Amino acid sequence: MALRRIPGTDQQYHLIAYDKRGDEIADADGSSAREAALAELASPAAGITDVFVISHGWQGDYQDAIRQYDRWVGAVNPDEAGDGIRPFVIGLHWPSKAWSDRGLKSGSRGLLSAGDDDPDPQTVDEAVDEYAERLGDDPEIREALRTVFEHAADVDPDDDASGSDDLPRDVRKAYATLAEHIGADGDDPLLSSGWDPTDAFATATAEQEPEAGTQALLGGGWFRKLREAVLTPLRQLTFWHGKNQAREFGENGAARLLREIQAATPARVHLLGHSFGTIVVSSAVRGPGSSPTPPSRPVDSLFLVQGAVSLWAFSNAVPSAIGGGRGYLSDVVRDDFVAGPIVVTRSKWDYAVGRFYPLAVGIAGEYLLGDDLPKYGGIGAFGVQGVAGTIELPPLQKGARERDAFAPGVVYNIDAQNVIATLEGASGAHNDLAHPELVRLAWEAALSGVESR
Repeated sequence: MALRRIPGTDQQYHLIAYDKRGDEIADADGSSAREAALAELASPAAGITDVFVISHGWQGDYQDAIRQYDRWVGAVNPDEAGDGIRPFVIGLHWPSKAWSDRGLKSGSRGLLSAGDDDPDPQTVDEAVDEYAERLGDDPEIREALRTVFEHAADVDPDDDASGSDDLPRDVRKAYATLAEHIGADGDDPLLSSGWDPTDAFATATAEQEPEAGTQALLGGGWFRKLREAVLTPLRQLTFWHGKNQAREFGENGAARLLREIQAATPARVHLLGHSFGTIVVSSAVRGPGSSPTPPSRPVDSLFLVQGAVSLWAFSNAVPSAIGGGRGYLSDVVRDDFVAGPIVVTRSKWDYAVGRFYPLAVGIAGEYLLGDDLPKYGGIGAFGVQGVAGTIELPPLQKGARERDAFAPGVVYNIDAQNVIATLEGASGAHNDLAHPELVRLAWEAALSGVESR
């Protein structure tokens, strides 16, 4: 789909799909959406002044990406101000669907679902196929997945997990196999420090009072349910696998596209990401390797909406209490990587980042620092931390149309809880993006780039 026209509007965007290796997937007719977009950008007649590259986040398939981009791009026409900017929008799709929302069917009981009201449960075979497609279709991975799911199939979905015994030895061994195969014992700072599925299981089985309005963050039913406790380590592994996929895609496919765009046009370039998409766009700027190389010219703005990336990732001096050193994305805040502003939203109603993220990344070791900032937390809940000169903006209000201009080379954290507030299932307001106020924020960040060039 080289060009997507949003139904009921006069707006459009280019949609480019990639596989898990970061290679473009050709359209149904064999054509390349990437080549079509670059050719249009390179045409002097197009008159493009600003390119916006958008990345969706976790748990998004191709149709999910279209729905999200349609809502976001179609939320407002930012060119209505008559500022002379002629935008060109590119939406990226990368494989980020980590697990199904469906329950499971049991061979022994007939149903392994989230409960009696689950309308579309899976078989164990279907679950193995689905996870193997994402984690690697290897015989050992399949065998390990089957061990986990068959054990979960013997658990009543209504059983309370409180006080439950440890995971069986064969399930622990299966999880160790999965961790080894997806690289959990590699460079990841959490998992390489001794990830243990029994820790995740123990935390999930501990007595906890769920907050009002909160649903399960790790699957169907309260995460205190025994079935969900059994599957919690798998959810945790797939979360980290998805996080690493976002980084790898960003450093490869998205980074190549960014540099191709800059080679094709002198137009300003702005990157926008949501959830794990904030990792994608930040990694695209950073590029691959331990010694990142800036793009051919700095990106003109970076807009990070409800980011599922560490609050310390951009810090050049991570607090010694959590290991010290530099955050993985610390180079991104340099002016040779991003010349314009970096704008970051957060919302207390985003349960996916505020509650799921720390569970997924630090279920065995969460603690608070002196300023009530967590060791494990996402920027969608806490904003970017540890970056000198960061500005905390007043809360974004519904109906807001104008704000003070953003300054080039500055990180801005903005509390968007009054706008990103509509709860939807376990993720809360994580996907509540279709607001003109958010699009205007991105537009104002782009306008600041006009003066910075």
